Amino acid sequence: MLKGWVDRQAHPGAPPRVEYRLTTLGRTLLAPIDAVGAWAFEYGEEVMAAQEAACATTKSLAE
Repeated sequence: MLKGWVDRQAHPGAPPRVEYRLTTLGRTLLAPIDAVGAWAFEYGEEVMAAQEAACATTKSLAE
């Protein structure tokens, strides 16, 4: 799934270790991910309120 986005480097030894790095292509996702994070920070309370309202509506319909 992440082929092309993440580079996996296995290092021999005891204990063995694995290192992961974003590829050049993977780094192109940083700006969109930051934008989604900024949006979530700005609108998070509204999203939670909408979810709670939807849950309350669903619950009252079930009763």
